[in-house]
Amino acid sequence: MRVRKSIGTVYALTLVLTISLAWLTSTISKNEDAHQNITVFKEDRIDHLSNSNIVDVLLRIPLQETVGHVEWNNSRLTLELVVAANSGRPETWFNDVKKLINVSFAELNNVNRLLIRIVEKDTYGKRLLTAVDVRVTDEWLRDDLKSLDYANPVYDQTWRKRLRLSFTNTWENRFGPIQGYSVQTSHIQLNR
Repeated sequence: MRVRKSIGTVYALTLVLTISLAWLTSTISKNEDAHQNITVFKEDRIDHLSNSNIVDVLLRIPLQETVGHVEWNNSRLTLELVVAANSGRPETWFNDVKKLINVSFAELNNVNRLLIRIVEKDTYGKRLLTAVDVRVTDEWLRDDLKSLDYANPVYDQTWRKRLRLSFTNTWENRFGPIQGYSVQTSHIQLNR
């Protein structure tokens, strides 16, 4: 009889232990679901530029060139695109300029002026090639911003004026006089 009682006790303990383990596993699983990983960097839409989010805004823009110095002051965003000396293509540089203009004036609500300097950098330092100055009061931002995607600001005089585009002697030494400059998709060509 003692053996029967012992076997009954073992069966009962085994049953209680099995049920307890199943319940414990279920509880742990529920707690793990409740404590999922929390996203540290949120992909929230930013529509108001500030010193605290300027890096986030610039990192979201898929630029081909490197951003150098950046300054945000009194609703004026100033930055430089740093390009390699004696390499790179102005088409690519101005595609980056177009992206910066679009974000500054179509996505952000507090940029009144955008100043972009394109500088070349080598072992001797930086040299200014060209500068762009766009203001929120420019009428073309409301009417013609989408057509900027198809424009060639270097070649098109209308867009040079709209962007207040200015070129330096360094640009002319590298690419020739601005009147004779044209960009083709396969290569850069000087027309003289």
